[in-house]
Amino acid sequence: MYRVQLRSLNSGAPRAMALMQQAGWQYSAYQLGLGEVGYPRLVNMWDLYLLALNDVIEMEGETSPALLQPLEGMLQAQYLIAGYDGGTQTAGFSADTYDNRQQQGRFYAYRSQSYEKGQAVINAIYDIKREQYGADSVETAEARIMLGDWFQWHGERQDAARSYRAALAELMTLENAQQEVDRLFGEPVALPDVAGVRPLPRAEQAGTGHVLLEYGVTETGRVVNLERLDENSSIDGKANRLMRKLRQTPFRPRFEAGEPVATEKLVRAYEVIQ
Repeated sequence: MYRVQLRSLNSGAPRAMALMQQAGWQYSAYQLGLGEVGYPRLVNMWDLYLLALNDVIEMEGETSPALLQPLEGMLQAQYLIAGYDGGTQTAGFSADTYDNRQQQGRFYAYRSQSYEKGQAVINAIYDIKREQYGADSVETAEARIMLGDWFQWHGERQDAARSYRAALAELMTLENAQQEVDRLFGEPVALPDVAGVRPLPRAEQAGTGHVLLEYGVTETGRVVNLERLDENSSIDGKANRLMRKLRQTPFRPRFEAGEPVATEKLVRAYEVIQ
């Protein structure tokens, strides 16, 4: 259907939607582990969203809100490309064929540019939201936080702190400033905070099948003092894997008075599939 659509549709909204549907399928296939290796799907995902973006720009210009959907897909792809370790597929980079070596070379080229490309995508999202909502709005502040999260996830903490402080300054101009500050900076947030690539299950009310954990997050966004509080031995393996993942996960730290601060004794319950 995708090939038929590309042959039959001219540039514009219908073709952009077809491209994004195919990009979404590539994402789903990657998540399911379909195929011997996963990285070509991430490259395809980026390329398809980029083609969709160009179609929308051609029809609606460079500040259209319709650009946000492909841009958000491109950011999702960049997080996956930057964080790829071969773990989703069983083969990783092991298959040694001419075609696979070409695909590997292409993937490595994409990953070498990932930091700059992700930053450029977020800046484009910010510009569109600024044009649409104004400089002092929740939406533009959220885009600045998105940029700070990208820096924080890459270990660029000074750049991240600058972006977070800029977002806080924008939020403080709002009538409901404290409410929005509390929502966005009132507690640590696991990164990436992007749909489809969030590293942890959603925290829920503790119950059967849940891992109950207590931990702290430093002012630099690092998990410390991680302890397990539940006694459900039937999920020990999954609980241990979740705890390893949590230790490796960077966080957006909590902010008070415009500065990052440590948070102690967070208690969270995570459901694991038995």
